[in-house]
Amino acid sequence: MAKKLRIAPACYHVLHLIPIQVAHEMNFFYDEGLRDEDGKANYEIIRGGIAPFMFEKETLAQRMKEQDIDIAMDVKPSTVAYLQKKGHELYIVAGWRNNMPHHLVGARSIKSLEELKGKRIGVIDLEDIFVTVMRPWLKRAGLNPHTDVNWVRGNNPSNAPERLRAGLVDAIFQDPSDTELLRGEGFSDVFNIAAHYPKGHPDRVNVATGKALQEKPEMVKACIKGMIRAYWYMRKQPETYAQCLQVERRLRRESPDPDEQRRKPTCSSPANVEHLPFPYNGLPTNLEGYLQEAVEVGVLDEPPDMEKLGQLKLVQEGFKELEAREDLKEDLQRIKNLAGRLGY
Repeated sequence: MAKKLRIAPACYHVLHLIPIQVAHEMNFFYDEGLRDEDGKANYEIIRGGIAPFMFEKETLAQRMKEQDIDIAMDVKPSTVAYLQKKGHELYIVAGWRNNMPHHLVGARSIKSLEELKGKRIGVIDLEDIFVTVMRPWLKRAGLNPHTDVNWVRGNNPSNAPERLRAGLVDAIFQDPSDTELLRGEGFSDVFNIAAHYPKGHPDRVNVATGKALQEKPEMVKACIKGMIRAYWYMRKQPETYAQCLQVERRLRRESPDPDEQRRKPTCSSPANVEHLPFPYNGLPTNLEGYLQEAVEVGVLDEPPDMEKLGQLKLVQEGFKELEAREDLKEDLQRIKNLAGRLGY
């Protein structure tokens, strides 16, 4: 009997667990081929996150080795480039978070990035996606992104507006619909992230080991196909909203982290779920641009070998196979229409 495929989210944050759980509960992994000759599921989900947040570069490869993980989901591309340079056989095989629909919303007096000097910017955590995306733009505006602004952790998009209104922070990140509400209150729409990344900002990707790619490529492809279908399912709104919300509520209730338990749901409305930046075809776009910025702000010493970094043949094959399925035609057309409207 073939060994099970072991998959795990790199980060423990509940949002990173939801699509994996949806793929599992909807039998997408199973239906796309992760089952053995006896008809039993042939995969294991290692829950809880395998790399301590902010220390992914130092811990991910060793944790995958120790726990025999084949695929890690929601890994930073810069982490993969760094680890490859250190000799680890890890490869980007699909996209996860492919765009950033958020806006940087500032206090009424802040009209530009230059005016953020000395200000408090609310983020979920240090080194999170918001810090990553804004560092190069702050640098281009003449600021030192490490010392000229104060990154204040504990400000997730669901609780950040009240903290901005109370003056506890000077700027926060919000999705488009919530940005519109704050703009109506007189707050400043300082920076529209998506408008500056028409080709995407792939801050999180799915990663496979060289061993898994060599020994069980069909299982890796089946996993990728299951994830793509979860992306489609979650963004099919409002029909799937109730399930997405209840999955998130359960995962938050079960999380050992008090902060994750207390956070308001990311799936707070059908519109918010629809805007989740999962790539409809599974491809991480604008990887080269993302990694050039990592070099620009000193996260990487030099540009990586892009041909070696991304092993995208399986996700391309997997999407073509899903695209050809008659039973998925309606879902495919719907996600393509959504991508045409939102840009991803």
